[in-house]
Amino acid sequence: MIRIGYMGIPLSNSEQAAGMMVHRMDDDVELVPLIDSEGVVKALLNGEIDYGVVAVRNMVAGPVIETEEALRNRPSVISVTEVSIPIHHCIFVKREGVEIDSIASHVQALGQTYNNVERMFPGIKRVGVADTALAAEMLSDGRLSETTAVLCTMAAGKHYGLHLLEANVEDDPENWTDFALLKRD
Repeated sequence: MIRIGYMGIPLSNSEQAAGMMVHRMDDDVELVPLIDSEGVVKALLNGEIDYGVVAVRNMVAGPVIETEEALRNRPSVISVTEVSIPIHHCIFVKREGVEIDSIASHVQALGQTYNNVERMFPGIKRVGVADTALAAEMLSDGRLSETTAVLCTMAAGKHYGLHLLEANVEDDPENWTDFALLKRD
């Protein structure tokens, strides 16, 4: 069995990218959620996974700094291939009618939606979380305040029983992110 680690948790964009890369392989594959790029690279270097999937760049928000930092000074980790996927962000809240004072998500998602979020909620506080789907989980289970909205995939927001406020809030409707499949050299 091939183990592929990915940044994020189930229902994240990275899981979707990892799933697309799995379809290119003929072997049995297990997807392993590892929250962030550093976790993916460490698991790869420690031999806990055979491949890793990380986001590398977004057309709006640019390079994924978290991935660049995780790969810095680690020349033994190389990119095998990349896949680009469309990224759509939704705003979810814990319950309908709640007064929003902040919005939480991965820093890349916050960057990809900055203008639309600012137009909808001028001056809102932005809170960085390790993963978009993790933000949804955290709002659902109370680790984030009920007055926080989250940016995540439609699937993650629905899975965690959140209330959809707005779909497709990315600043560019053609928004896409490149994900790399990594392995040890």
